[in-house]
Formats: sequence, C-alpha cells, structure tokens
Amino acid sequence: MKLAKRICAACLVASISLSFSACTFQDKTVYFDTSSGRNTVFKIGDMKCSKKEALLYLLNEKNIYGSVDGVNLWTEDFDIDTMTGSIKDLTIEHLTRVYVLNLYAKEKEITLTEKEEKACEDAAKEYYSSLNSAERSFTGVRKKDVANAYKKYALATKVYKELMDSVDEEVSEDEARVMEAFVLFVSDEAKANEIQGMIDYGYTFERLASTYTEHDSYQVTFARGEYSKAIDDVVFNLDTDEVSTAIAADNGYYFFQCLDKYNEELSEANKEVIIEKRRQQVLADIVKDLEEKNFSDMNTELWNNIVFTDDVSELTSASFFKTLSEYL
Repeated sequence: MKLAKRICAACLVASISLSFSACTFQDKTVYFDTSSGRNTVFKIGDMKCSKKEALLYLLNEKNIYGSVDGVNLWTEDFDIDTMTGSIKDLTIEHLTRVYVLNLYAKEKEITLTEKEEKACEDAAKEYYSSLNSAERSFTGVRKKDVANAYKKYALATKVYKELMDSVDEEVSEDEARVMEAFVLFVSDEAKANEIQGMIDYGYTFERLASTYTEHDSYQVTFARGEYSKAIDDVVFNLDTDEVSTAIAADNGYYFFQCLDKYNEELSEANKEVIIEKRRQQVLADIVKDLEEKNFSDMNTELWNNIVFTDDVSELTSASFFKTLSEYL
C-alpha cells in the first residue's frame, strides 16, 4: 500500500469526520509487510497507531457505515466478510489521515489548548461510560486510551480547519463558467471534412450532431478542464449559437455549437467544486512533503487477523466522533 493513496485528499466535515477520497503521487512504496510491533498496527514517522486505537475506530466505523436507509448490513443476508474488509480498509484510511495531520501539527508546532485537551478528556469520560462489556473487551481500551485518541483526532481537526482557512475562496466567473453546447465527435478525418462542408453550407448543427456523433449524447454541459486544453481554448471563446470548426483531440475531431456560454446556476455550483479542488491540493501537497520525509510501516499480519466477534450485534457503539463534536 502507498502512504499517499491512504492519506491524501482528506476532508473534514461539520461532524468532524474525515472523508476517504484517494490519490497517488509517486510509485514510492512506503508500507511494508513487516511487523511494527505486536500491538502496533502502523507507524508513520515516529508516531505509532496502537491496536486499541485502531479497534476503537473500527468499532465505530462498523456501525456508522454498517447500515443503509435503516437496513442493518451486519446480518446473514449480506456478505459479512466483504463488509468487514471494506470497513477495515476505511478505518485504516481514516486513521492514517489523522496521523498525517498530527505529524504536520508537530512539524508546525500546532498544539491543543488546555481547554481543548480538557474537552477531549471530558468527552472520553462520557464515551467510555457508554461502552458495554463486549465493546470494552473487543477494543481493549481504557478511558485514557479514548482520551489520547480524542486528542489526536481533535488536533487533526484543528490542523485541517487552519489549512482550509488558508485556501483562497475567490473564484472568478470565467474560471467557474459552465457552458451548454451541442457536441459532435467523429474519429475519421474524411468524415470530419464532410461535416465541416455541411456546416459551411448551412446545415442545422443539432441535426448533424444527432445524426453523426459517435458519442452517446450530443448535448452537454461542462466546465473548464473536463475536455482537453485544446478544446477549452476554442469552445470557451464561442458566443451563444456560434459553431466551432473541427478541433483535433482524443484521436478524432470535435465540433461544438454554444447554446449558453454561461449557465448561471451550474456556474455558481461549480465555484464550490473549484474551491474543494483547491482544498484537496493543499492536503495533497502536505502528503507529498511528508511522504518524502517519513518512513511508514504497517503490521499487515496483525491487521489481517483482526475479526469481529461472532455476535456482532453486541458491538453497537457509533458515537465516538459525535461525542467529541459535542464537547469541542
């Protein structure tokens, strides 16, 4: 597994949970099939994730993501082995994101305040008291273990918020612009020349597009970057109703007719997409830097051997993240 694939593109939302989109920077392998220690699941730099902390996350992610529209997926009607594997993967992704943000905090000397640490300890007291005997046995955690996990999570949250506050959220109308157009694509140059001749003669472009395009649809809405730069350079300079000449791209030829050079509703929505991409890039840059500086190691044997107890119905805790959010 790759560190970058596990930890980049992290995102904190209102409930202070981290998202799990992924990306890759290099072919540099940073996880190895070696032992990080009998009770250590993984190491990143000088930080170690304990088995207890990993099981604490695993318990909660099992129940947070183990139901859909009120349907419990942890029943004999569903593939429990596949469910378990997916939740374990999700848990490792989540934890590595938290640890990487903690490494960044250490590097930048970002710490929790006394008030924030106290909030973590109070939340840990409440959450630990909510665990039943089966859950305490499964995770092996004590109150201090929960408090330590909360402090790492709170610090990751704090770092993330500071990073997001640094993102430029000014997006110009032109950068966010979403167009509507008819599009015609053919792969044969002779056919493209024939179509160009029909356009010049005055044929209705919509009819040509619906008749000759090799794509599934001939009417599209799109923002900058969805097509190649060669297409963007032409199409985003078209006026409404204007038809382009043939544009060579994707081993073929495109023609466009602009229907609406600025779809206001979609363009406004696209501003949020652009801002989110900027946020993802900030985190991706951090991941790349930390990947180059830190050796990482995962105890795959330990993690692969972790299974849920036979009666998963006793493992119901799902309030780990919610409880902390109520105190911070």
